[in-house]
Amino acid sequence: MDTYKTIKRMETAGIPENYAEVITAVISESRRHSDIATKGDLKEMRYEIHYEMKCLEQRMTIKAGVLGVAIFIISMINNRF
Repeated sequence: MDTYKTIKRMETAGIPENYAEVITAVISESRRHSDIATKGDLKEMRYEIHYEMKCLEQRMTIKAGVLGVAIFIISMINNRF
């Protein structure tokens, strides 16, 4: 939030400068203490989820490969005996 522009906009609407400053400070403070996600928060979360999904995909690929090798070895052992 551009506090300077907000104060000037209120002054243009007829609100005295000292009132406009207090109102703007209260709005600004309430926004800082709110639990509302910003676009930046959502973008960061998207990248984190994407990274975690890539890591999960790699782990699943490795586990599937190990499982495939294990099945192959077991079938080879069963065919020998």
